[in-house]
Parts: sequence; C-alpha cells; structure tokens
Amino acid sequence: MTENPAPKKENIWFNLGFNLLLPILFLRKGDEWFGPHLSELLGVPSGSTLIGSVLLLVAISFPIGYGLWDFAKRKKWNFISILGAISALLTGGIGLIPGATVQMFAIKEAALPAILGILTIITLKTKKPLIRLFLYNPEVIRVDLVEERLKIRNTKLAFDQLLVKCTWLIAMTFILSATLNYFLATWIVVTEPAIDKTAYNDEVGKMMGWSFPIISIPCMVVSAYAFWLLIKGIRTLTGLELEDTLAQSPKKKG
Repeated sequence: MTENPAPKKENIWFNLGFNLLLPILFLRKGDEWFGPHLSELLGVPSGSTLIGSVLLLVAISFPIGYGLWDFAKRKKWNFISILGAISALLTGGIGLIPGATVQMFAIKEAALPAILGILTIITLKTKKPLIRLFLYNPEVIRVDLVEERLKIRNTKLAFDQLLVKCTWLIAMTFILSATLNYFLATWIVVTEPAIDKTAYNDEVGKMMGWSFPIISIPCMVVSAYAFWLLIKGIRTLTGLELEDTLAQSPKKKG
C-alpha cells in the first residue's frame, strides 16, 4: 500500500525565533535601538506613547507573520503558531486600547491556556477531541495502523481509557500554565500601558523571557510524560514496536 508522503517538518528554530526571541528583543530593546529614529521620523518626543505603540505592533507582527509564512510554505495551518498569533494580537490589543490596565493583561495571559484546558476536557466526548491534535496526531503517530491493530486485538476500550488519562494530563498542563501565567504577569508587568508604554513593553518582554523556564519547561515535562504513557500503552495494546508506531520513523527493511 502506497503511503502519503510525510508533510514538511517545521523548523523549530524559526518557530522559537519568531514566536519568542524576536518579540522579546523588540519589546525590551526596541526603544533603545530604534527609539531615536522613530522619534525623528514621527516627529514626537523620545519616550512617547506613540513610539511604544509602534514597537509593540512590530513585536506582535513576528508571530503573526511567521504563522502566515509557515502556512504558505507547508500548506498546513500550524496550531502553535495560530495560538501564538492570537496571543500576540491580544497582547498588542490590550497594550493599545485606551484605558487598558495591567490587570487586563494578566487575565488575558491566564485566559487562553485556561480555555484550552477546558476545551480539551469538553471535546473528549466529541468526534474530534483535542487530544488527537496534541498527542494522537497522524503527523506523529500512524493512527490508521494503530486503530487497525486495536480492532484486531479487541483492545479499543482499554485504549480509549488511556486517551482519557492522557487528556486529563494535557488539560492539567494548560491549567498549570494559566495559573503560572497569571501570577507571573501580576509580578512582572506592573506599569500601566497608558502611563508608560515603553516600560510596559519592557516588562511584557521580560515576562515572555521568564515564561519559558518557569512555565513552558514544567508543562513540557508533563506533556512528555503523557506522550510516553500513550506510546507505552500503544505498544502494550497493539503489539507494535516504537519504530512501527511513529509516523516519521525510518521504515524497516524487508
């Protein structure tokens, strides 16, 4: 049977660069690097709110532009980039709305992962649970082969129970992320954007930098554990070896 060609892999360094590193650099160093030039170009004094707004727009354009570029290149929507673009738009929107507060920013930072965690649980009983996007994904696992072997060995019920367990673990990572995001935001982002947009941008960039070791790494550890449980369960319930299970594994000879 002829298999469909594997989709092009995403460049992880481009993902990190455009979704994390470049926005942080522009938020934290943009005023120092480009502030004087923007002041002269726009005809406003140094440290103006307008300059901070321009730098904020440039910073959020990186994850948005990367998501569009990645789609044009791979002809497939990148879920992580979509989330990054939505988060960037909300961050930029809050920073640009007159009367916006740092409390609104903190709530926004917690809201997106909290919503994803709730949706992950709610969609568990639907035909398209989110767990199939996060873990049990045809780009990662040979889903058709696994499903076929589950039917042959009459272990589909046990596998569905395993998916429920993995779903709750993934949901927990989102809830953990939401909680840590909120407290990190209230701790670091303390300057109201209407008072000092440059300081606000710097604090948002600082928070993005701290979010990786404080939030992303613990969530990645839990997600990796959930994926390990899934792979271990697939091997037990289907009899398939790891290289047979993973979509990108080298094909066996013979």
